Amino acid sequence: MDAQAIAELDLDLAEFADDVFRYVVYQGQRDYGQQYLRGLLLHGGRKSVAPMAERLGLPRQNLGHFIGQSSWDYRDVQRRVAARAARVLGPAAWLIDDHPFVRYGDGTAGAMVQHCGDRNQHLCQVAVSLHAVSRRGSSPLHWRLFLPASWAEDRTRCAKAGVPAEIGHRTKQALALDLLDELADWGLTPPVVIADCDYGNNVAFRSGLTARGIPWLVAVTADTVVLPATGRPVSAWAHRRPSLKVDQVAAEHRYRARRFVYRPKSRDHPARSGWFVAVPVHIAGIIERGHVSRTIPDRMLPRRTLLVQWRHKRGGDVFRSWITDLSPDTPLSVLVRHATSRWHIETDYREMEEQCS
Repeated sequence: MDAQAIAELDLDLAEFADDVFRYVVYQGQRDYGQQYLRGLLLHGGRKSVAPMAERLGLPRQNLGHFIGQSSWDYRDVQRRVAARAARVLGPAAWLIDDHPFVRYGDGTAGAMVQHCGDRNQHLCQVAVSLHAVSRRGSSPLHWRLFLPASWAEDRTRCAKAGVPAEIGHRTKQALALDLLDELADWGLTPPVVIADCDYGNNVAFRSGLTARGIPWLVAVTADTVVLPATGRPVSAWAHRRPSLKVDQVAAEHRYRARRFVYRPKSRDHPARSGWFVAVPVHIAGIIERGHVSRTIPDRMLPRRTLLVQWRHKRGGDVFRSWITDLSPDTPLSVLVRHATSRWHIETDYREMEEQCS
């Protein structure tokens, strides 16, 4: 944004800053908090303290003191921003995202060569984040830096990069559950959690959501093994039941697929559509809510819904697939809207980078 655009948002920005920095005791700190937000929004390249202070016409040491040494607590800011975002958006779902931040020096905490979006493999940090998603758009509610195991094992390197001694390696799936727990402590709970197959293929993650009473719809790979649901109870040890991979089950129901346009046409992208079908299944071999003892043969596999997408109704492999524990009578249109909601985040990130870079 340029200075004129910022000026047009002056009243809104002041109200926002007063809200999220309300807990800060001193007015001077709140004023610098508002100036810092202005610096993040203004055009001008680097968003570190020195260049932002220069663009804002502020003493570098004053802005630096607010960021690095002032008594404000970023966790209170996160809590207030999350509550505000949830209130404004009225989310239909929360979506888990791994967002990469390109880095050019390996001394930055957690930076290593790893998957980095369109760049594929690149030196970057990765943050696990939770986003509220609705028809109005999306907003991050909470996020946490992923610290790779190679970093956590090198405490000297961690200390040099400013990583607190108590911070160690946790998987992305565990971090996501941690974020959900912290948001719950803030009084925020998701209507349903959406995640890609890095999370959906992880049994512990699905079990963690179920144990917390959180509905979920997660992507899975086409080789995930399921049991067709026949309407009769299925034991966890139903070894004689034929198990099939997702793509095999999908092939039997392709004739029922319906076409949905899930992303409208925009200035930069054509409309996106696909053919979808929902099939009742059981996930073979594992119960998400916990381990099953062979001494309890009557423990039943829970019924789930498999959602499958093809690019075309005739011809071509399964494009994407998801499994959910939402009610079996959930309309197909609702399942499709949830499963394809990631485009909101992609669009919002792109617009943010265009407006605030």
